[in-house]
Amino acid sequence: MNTKDERQMLDILDAFDKRGFKGAILFDVPATQFVRANLMMLRGLSQERGLPGIFISVDRPHQYMVHLLSMHQIKAESLIFIDAISRFSADFKVANANVGFIDGPFRIDRLPMAMNEWIKGCNDQSLNLGNRGFAIIDNLSALLTYNSFTSVQLFLQNFIQTLHSSEKMIAPLMIDSEKSGLLYETARSMCSVEVRMKDILSDPSLDAEAKVVEINCAKG
Repeated sequence: MNTKDERQMLDILDAFDKRGFKGAILFDVPATQFVRANLMMLRGLSQERGLPGIFISVDRPHQYMVHLLSMHQIKAESLIFIDAISRFSADFKVANANVGFIDGPFRIDRLPMAMNEWIKGCNDQSLNLGNRGFAIIDNLSALLTYNSFTSVQLFLQNFIQTLHSSEKMIAPLMIDSEKSGLLYETARSMCSVEVRMKDILSDPSLDAEAKVVEINCAKG
């Protein structure tokens, strides 16, 4: 991760702080830049802001992100990984991380319930969803490979409703508006803030804060 990426991410987080943005925040990100955007958000929220968070892997096994975090010297001690793909992909490499496994990416509408059940079984209050400052899903569009659109839509509704129970949690939803237009517009109808990461990533000279746009403000 370069210095410009870090600066842009801090500018975006500063915009969130100034305007008091919380909950689900829609990021328009090119599909080829999801990993870069995930790293930027994890660096900003976990390391720079010091927030404990959840990283939900539905596209690549969690070990992949743990490895990248280590490469970029981003601490992962305060992160919980929820992995919905490792068992399906038969990837059981060991990674030094707090991780819970979900049995495959199918029936994603059941994920919020499965997450709660896993966390309850840990008997560790530090893993309580209410104690988390943010939640990131690595690639929402990947869910459409294994689930119907209706199931993914229901998952989004339940996921965002869960966030509303916490007054402090931030959840970046990263979708490519060009490649997954219907999913993007569905998520957009549920969010109050949109970040045009496509413009920021393609031209780092742009004012990052100006690309943070309020939408559906009545949803608050």
